[in-house]
Amino acid sequence: MNANPAIAMESTTMADLIEAMSRDDALSPTRRRNLTSSIRVMAKALGMTPEMLPASFEALRERLSGFHPLSAGIRAKRWQNIRADVSFALKRFSPDPVVGHPRAALTADWEQVREILRSSGGSGWKLSRLAGFCSGRSVPPGAVNDAIMSEYEDMVRKATLKTKPERHLREVCLHWNRAAEVHPQLGLRAVAMPSARKRLTPGWADLHPKFRDEAEAWLLHLSTEGDILDETAPSRPLRPASVRSYRYSLRQAVAGLVESGCPLSEIRSLSRLVHGDAPIRILRHHLDRMSGEKGSMIAGIANVLVRIAETHADLGEDAVQRLRNLRSRVTPRRRGMSQRPKEALRPFANRDNIEKLLILPVRVFKRFRSLKDPTRRDLLDMQSAVALELLLMRPIRRNNLVQLKLGTNLHFNGPALCITVPGDEVKNGDDLDYPVPAETARLIRFYVDRILPLLGSNPDGWLFPGQGRLGHKAPETLARNFKGTIRRWTGLDIYPHLMRHFGASLHLEHHPGAFENVRRVLGHRSLDTTVRNYAQIQDNVAVRQFDQLVLGIRRRIAEGTNHD
Repeated sequence: MNANPAIAMESTTMADLIEAMSRDDALSPTRRRNLTSSIRVMAKALGMTPEMLPASFEALRERLSGFHPLSAGIRAKRWQNIRADVSFALKRFSPDPVVGHPRAALTADWEQVREILRSSGGSGWKLSRLAGFCSGRSVPPGAVNDAIMSEYEDMVRKATLKTKPERHLREVCLHWNRAAEVHPQLGLRAVAMPSARKRLTPGWADLHPKFRDEAEAWLLHLSTEGDILDETAPSRPLRPASVRSYRYSLRQAVAGLVESGCPLSEIRSLSRLVHGDAPIRILRHHLDRMSGEKGSMIAGIANVLVRIAETHADLGEDAVQRLRNLRSRVTPRRRGMSQRPKEALRPFANRDNIEKLLILPVRVFKRFRSLKDPTRRDLLDMQSAVALELLLMRPIRRNNLVQLKLGTNLHFNGPALCITVPGDEVKNGDDLDYPVPAETARLIRFYVDRILPLLGSNPDGWLFPGQGRLGHKAPETLARNFKGTIRRWTGLDIYPHLMRHFGASLHLEHHPGAFENVRRVLGHRSLDTTVRNYAQIQDNVAVRQFDQLVLGIRRRIAEGTNHD
């Protein structure tokens, strides 16, 4: 048969690819066997059969996004080989010239670029894929421009399994421009950097000054910092976290009005957001963005519009009631957790994953103790391990976690440790005051004594110091490091707030009906909140008990039959 028997990939499955590979006489029997095995292993790791999995880079990229080989019990090096084998097979049998075009050996001018960058300690290896792409198309280094980068991006999307092609392209452009600047003798031309993200909302500073001033005065009036003797002040003033949320919802409301055709310069007052058809235009824009799905973000915007109408704008009661009705329509009515934590908790149906997460702080701690010369990555792993340990034992909210301070919130008394957070820093306004287990206290003491001094200046004594104006680590930065550490060590996708759901789920699985315990640990003011969020866990427990009854009777029947 032909060395490259292309098959129609549009409707082809990985089972078809396996069949085509097994009949490719141009490959050795060992190579054919290894390639078909890799295809089967990838399909199984993704929870599918080869017959179910489309044979295309796009389809695989979508399914590989968020996947980690450790979650399927596959080591990183083995997974790297599997990906390479599957990529080879897809390229070999694709009729698309972009996909099937091989990476060529480097031409002499590209070899020169690589050697110069390598010899100067640069990032030549970061450009290896681009160099192979250009060599195969006879594009010299000096001819690389925005158009060539666009073609390269098309190839990366169509012919690689990179799950974040945008990030890859940005890194390539960054290293390319750096090489062009540092080595002018190479004659390289700088290329345009792709945008890191599309800005969907205007910044606060971008809003009209009159709008900003009016909005700040309104938010101050609603907040805990307002005049407590003002008879028009709300009976339940907004805490700082709620003020920040309101401010962001205002920006989103402005964005919706701008996208519907209103110039930003004409939005000079809060009333502009609630008069006429403005609320419909704002909410319609965001609903269209979310494909018609309700959500907390849209509900938050609607709530802010209602608050403006009730407390600030000169609207009649009928108009205010219409806004309340709109808010009711776009606010999701759901029982239990939202979809994101539900999906994130699914891996914990496997007890092995529960054990991986529970033991991780100890694993990181033991490994660190064995290191003679720890890197900064090792220090950050220990920091994430401490954050995980705290959230396992005391699942507080992320903002409270990053603001923990030695002597203010963490109180050592010999080997014992107590954590306190004043109510004005807590979402529900209640003080948090609780001891932590001795094992946790020892881990934190080691971190304070051995790790914190290596993380840089920390005059205020933050448990998680940062380098910005806040002094402590930004919540987003801590979350990013937290997720990255857990993913590298376990293959699980965990974010800090998920630990509250994980802890509640774990407790209710082992102590059905113990909602009051969960309420106290999570700091919910109302038991209804706890029950509403976690009632489905009890449903799952009931279903398993039902199954166990049926299966137990079935086993006893089978055992009785065997005895006969």
